[in-house]
Amino acid sequence: MKNKFQPQKTFFSLAAEKQERLLKVATEEFATQGYQKASINRIVEKLGIAKGSLYQYFRNKEHLFLFIFSQGIYLAKKILKPIKEEKGDVFLKIKTSLKAGIEFIKKHPHIFHIYLKILFEDKVPVRENLLKAIRFYSRDYLLPILEEGKRKGEIREDIDLEMAAFMLDAMIERFLQAHVLPYLDAISIYQADEKVLEKKIDIWIDILKKGLARNV
Repeated sequence: MKNKFQPQKTFFSLAAEKQERLLKVATEEFATQGYQKASINRIVEKLGIAKGSLYQYFRNKEHLFLFIFSQGIYLAKKILKPIKEEKGDVFLKIKTSLKAGIEFIKKHPHIFHIYLKILFEDKVPVRENLLKAIRFYSRDYLLPILEEGKRKGEIREDIDLEMAAFMLDAMIERFLQAHVLPYLDAISIYQADEKVLEKKIDIWIDILKKGLARNV
């Protein structure tokens, strides 16, 4: 995987388990503290290494943070990519995409919290570029799914697909945030179990069908 935020070559000379532990500890620090309050001193203390050792792998805190962010994007894309190739109509793929987002949060909660820190805190390196990259990826993911749905006659001909993709992105984003942040939850999905989430998602999909689909 090509990554413009790649660590120094010395990082890759570490044993795999040491690489994983370093990234795990740093990810937890950024997720709980945010970028500005995150401390390299705390990270190296938890790792039991000298600060100079960390700087052999990453140039500075910003370099470490941006690499972790890029790894999060890679993991999210990895989960979503197969959905486009699955059988089923456009609404099933949208539903599966939202459920994949929930599964991502379950597997990688600290990465999602880093994203929330970027979203709600302004003092983050190249913040606008990071958020723009996420929004454009989401559009480029959703738009082909909608285009295929229109070609197959599953979506009305008069629907503006770019606007539909924009609105779907916003709704999926809001649902995931409400699942994680209690102060954004207005539909009782904060830390809800799978059964509750499935019911709420089905209601949402039904509303989408009534707005987008033909002859519903």
